[in-house]
Amino acid sequence: MTFSSPADFYHVVKRAWSAETIPDAFDSANPCRNQCAVTALATQHFFGGDIFKTATKGGTHFYNRIDGRFWDLAADQFDEPIPYDNSPSSIGEAHEHATPAQLAALLANVARVHQEA
Repeated sequence: MTFSSPADFYHVVKRAWSAETIPDAFDSANPCRNQCAVTALATQHFFGGDIFKTATKGGTHFYNRIDGRFWDLAADQFDEPIPYDNSPSSIGEAHEHATPAQLAALLANVARVHQEA
């Protein structure tokens, strides 16, 4: 399974977020909420690049830099502009906020959604 760009991936991943990808914090009214770490990990899985973070009023927010461009596929969760710090992060730090089981669930959901499309 490949995606032509992070934008292409975004259209799949936004339909793949679920209670399995963020247990105890899933918000059906805003499925993107709290999905940033697991989404950054999944994006890094498909496209490589680096994981970055920024501080928001809700806590640490994760996103990606791929080929020199920043991609925040979980920005939809916010109701105001994000004050990006562009602080380097890591896979390990993102995993402090998303378990391997959550990443596996998101990757499985992405595969299912991609196949349905």
